[in-house]
Amino acid sequence: MSLRCIALALASLSLAVSFAPAAVAGIGGAPKVVITSPDNGEIDVDPATAQITVEFDQPMDPRGRSIVGGGDGFPDIAGGGGGGIKWTSDRVIVIPVTLKPDHDYALSINSDTFKNFRGKTGESAEWYPIQFKTRAGGAKPAKSDVTPEQNKDALATLAKLIDEDYSYRDRKRVSWAAEIEKRRAKFESAKTANEFMRLTAHLLRLAEDAHITVEAGDVHIGTRANSASPNFDFNALKQAVPNFAEKVGGVITGRFDDGIGYISFSDCSKEQADAFDAALDTLKDTKALILDARFNGGGGEDAAAQVAGRFVEKAAVYSKDRIREGGKWSGPFDRTVEPRANAERYAKPVAVLIGPKVGSSAESFVLMMKHGAKARLIGDVTKGSSGRPIEHQLGNGVTVYLPSWEDELPDGTALEGRGVRPDTIVKTKPADFEKADPVLEAALKYLRGKDARRGGSL
Repeated sequence: MSLRCIALALASLSLAVSFAPAAVAGIGGAPKVVITSPDNGEIDVDPATAQITVEFDQPMDPRGRSIVGGGDGFPDIAGGGGGGIKWTSDRVIVIPVTLKPDHDYALSINSDTFKNFRGKTGESAEWYPIQFKTRAGGAKPAKSDVTPEQNKDALATLAKLIDEDYSYRDRKRVSWAAEIEKRRAKFESAKTANEFMRLTAHLLRLAEDAHITVEAGDVHIGTRANSASPNFDFNALKQAVPNFAEKVGGVITGRFDDGIGYISFSDCSKEQADAFDAALDTLKDTKALILDARFNGGGGEDAAAQVAGRFVEKAAVYSKDRIREGGKWSGPFDRTVEPRANAERYAKPVAVLIGPKVGSSAESFVLMMKHGAKARLIGDVTKGSSGRPIEHQLGNGVTVYLPSWEDELPDGTALEGRGVRPDTIVKTKPADFEKADPVLEAALKYLRGKDARRGGSL
């Protein structure tokens, strides 16, 4: 499951155990989970395991917690209501559980909406998913499926890939050679490909790069989740958009009484791009359009170009990229969006809603709309994550996906870690969406004003 899918799924689950203390003023980096037991991605967990242990990288405020999950995949927590949960130190919390054999489990420490695990400074811990599977009742632990020699060779391959092919190798100034050496004994003594994969994931978490993922067998895990709070609420949006309608393909449309249309573009997929074409054709008589990309976490750049091409009058450079391969850089290369030759252009004013959940190819879409369609960007800064990940086999049953390009804005500024800034900034908190949608309201105000009229006929 991709990080984006995990984000959307967990955001919709019930909060199992949560308590929030009053915020404490202070400074410091956001707390991070160092490791859990069972580990994220583990597939041979003893069903007799009686607790989940979570270790943080810094002292935590013991008064708050958010253990997020729901449904059949959420473990039964002993001591009803979470009463049995306890801190064994200021960095380690123990969650007593009852597990079933041959069962898949999923929960998370905090999420993008529930953030009550906090450090001593009051800053919320980064969202950390925990997914694991118990072995069948009475089954013996899995047998070793890798050798120390295979692991040694795989580690050498991994080190070379990071050094020569990972495009953001130097972004976080990690001493990769030193970190690998620190972990060498554990890597080489891993008994299974799954164990080696999980060690690889923990190493690569240092990159803080959402496009790095690792795989062994049927298990595919990410190394970073998007903890930023969303600047939207689906229920609030449903109430705020007149004639709200969900279409085949996942596109949502609406129409305001004064002739302004609304379309959401929430996934850069061919299916949704085709559905967008059909939706736009039903709104071509509107005097202006709100295009909502706030829930779009990415997908394919071709789909993004298919949608943006409906608004572009002439070819325009929307971004650049440099490619790293074999220890060398090539580029930068211009990336260009062009008008669609097979579909009618929408030439009236357009406002694009953006925010921190917009990532990867969806950020390319936003840039296509800004530089190619001259649309107004409204909301908050996007995620700032684009990688063009390439698959690499390590030779011991483990696969690593590493970003291969450095994505840049048209002026050569790196996108990674910065994102795309809106033309109109609308800062929001989750509570702001209880009765309204401030980002949507800002777009309506713009499209009804004289600035929009200068850009097209209203």
